[in-house]
Amino acid sequence: MALFFRLLRFATRYRAGLVFSIFLVFVTTGMGMLPPYFTRLLVDSQLSNFHVLSAPAREAVRAELWSLVLMVCAGLLGLRVSIGIIEYVRRMIMMVIGNRVVFDIRQQLYRHLQRLSMRYFETHSTGRIMTRILYDVQAVQQTLTYNLVNIVTNSATVFFVFFLIFFINWRLAAIAVSLLPLYVINFLAWQPIIRRMSTEAREQFSEISGQLNDAISGMSVIKAFTRERSETRRFVHEVREIIDLNIRAGRARAWLSVISGFLTGFASIIIIYVGGREILFHERMSYGELIQFSSYMGMLYSPIIALVTINEQIQTAMAAIERIFELFDTSPSIQERRNPIILQRCTGRVEFDHVWFAYDPTEDALKDVTFTAEPGTVTALVGRSGSGKSTLVSLIPRFYDPSRGRILLDGIDLRDLQITSLRKQIGMVMQDTFLFPGSLRDNIKYGRPSASDAEVVQAAIAANAHDFITEFPDSYETRVGERGTRLSGGQRQRISIARAILRNPRILILDEATSALDSESEAAIQEALEYLMQGRTTFTIAHRLSTVMNADEIIVLDYGAIVERGTHAELATAGGIYEMLCEVQFKQAMEKMEEHEQALREERERDTPDEHSSA
Repeated sequence: MALFFRLLRFATRYRAGLVFSIFLVFVTTGMGMLPPYFTRLLVDSQLSNFHVLSAPAREAVRAELWSLVLMVCAGLLGLRVSIGIIEYVRRMIMMVIGNRVVFDIRQQLYRHLQRLSMRYFETHSTGRIMTRILYDVQAVQQTLTYNLVNIVTNSATVFFVFFLIFFINWRLAAIAVSLLPLYVINFLAWQPIIRRMSTEAREQFSEISGQLNDAISGMSVIKAFTRERSETRRFVHEVREIIDLNIRAGRARAWLSVISGFLTGFASIIIIYVGGREILFHERMSYGELIQFSSYMGMLYSPIIALVTINEQIQTAMAAIERIFELFDTSPSIQERRNPIILQRCTGRVEFDHVWFAYDPTEDALKDVTFTAEPGTVTALVGRSGSGKSTLVSLIPRFYDPSRGRILLDGIDLRDLQITSLRKQIGMVMQDTFLFPGSLRDNIKYGRPSASDAEVVQAAIAANAHDFITEFPDSYETRVGERGTRLSGGQRQRISIARAILRNPRILILDEATSALDSESEAAIQEALEYLMQGRTTFTIAHRLSTVMNADEIIVLDYGAIVERGTHAELATAGGIYEMLCEVQFKQAMEKMEEHEQALREERERDTPDEHSSA
């Protein structure tokens, strides 16, 4: 109930329409109580004895009875038309309210999702998050548009019927009411099973959504490693588990429905038996009253069965609503001060002051990192894979906060700054280039939507992307496809660089920015980046030493700690990790050169004619 009332708070802005709709429910329910009364009038009139009357008596009452029949038919027709019109108005009001509430929930849920920290997205699958926003929220619309109205309608029906049956015959009404606890016991017996199975089925559905999303995204990998059959087997296994859960829940629903139906039939038998005695032996009822009472009894038990069924549907919806509010209740791990400092423009002095960080409390990813990057300088981060380079730069835009220590920008702790104003000072080119479905122009302008078309072209030229863009038939309006699948890896990376150039940041983070480029493109991009880095504080991560040799300071990380720092000239002969990396890359370069020379020699030998053959 707490979840349900919390859900209703989303409908408070539409409370006028909601209250009016509920009022209309009571109106139509009350009007629905009239047909059995009209039936009683006809039965208790001389119409039921018409055929046993003498001919003169029939002629005397025929016109009167026919007038009564016409009056009842006209009343019923007018009643049905009125109920239909009111019901249409009520349904339209609730449909509009339900859709608007779902819109509000999805909007607020997506906004809240945008505020969550990166740690949340790393610990929750994409499919599970999509299920929350799309399918779980859809259950809210079902609950508000149909279930809530049905609860009110059936509750109102039960209320009216209770009053009327006691008014007609309190003895029969007491017997009818005495059977209601059996319905409650039946419901309480099966409800926990239905809810548990429904919850597990919904959770399993979320798992399948995540796996399906991963499989579709990684289809090229699946095909490359010929894992189609194993992926199909895994998917079928998960689907079978959902089917099993649905069958078990359906079995519980079937028993609930069958027992409820049996109780309804048993109650009708008792009413007919006792009502017959009331008419024949005690003469405390008329035939019309028994028919009216039986009609109301159908109106009593049917809504109770409907309430049980609706409650079962609500139990299923509550499992989805519970997960929605679980997401709403998830707080960002990166919190902003109550009155943060809004950074208009910065010089770009970044200082790491004894910074520690851990993804897992049992192991530190960064250990006592201390250094200062002055404005306009280039700081290169090198080290073996997993040494903490990407983790370090992810602390600068506050994707994470240090476990201990602090990071300062122009002497101000990053935690004192407004997050949006901080990130507007930063441009990033990540190793995993992500492009949004849309045009090339839209992707370049993503960091600064207000940029002019001329500025977009200038950024593309600087990133060495303009030439290949203009080769497309639609030029800058070319659609890149999902995640940029229509572009090569190098082209995607150059679009990402153009996006960073257009943002014109004070701080630049390059995480393997040239890793996906060939040598010719890398040289052109490196020249553009060197121009871009002028006057900006730049952090660059690269495994190719050619991209870090000219850095103002090279920081070597190993197991999250700074083990060496200095210029290329100082570290290349210092006997440490950096020198080892230089030797490894020099050796690889020499091996490639020797392979290239060997291939040239073999080609020359094939082209040189055999001397003996010539003789």
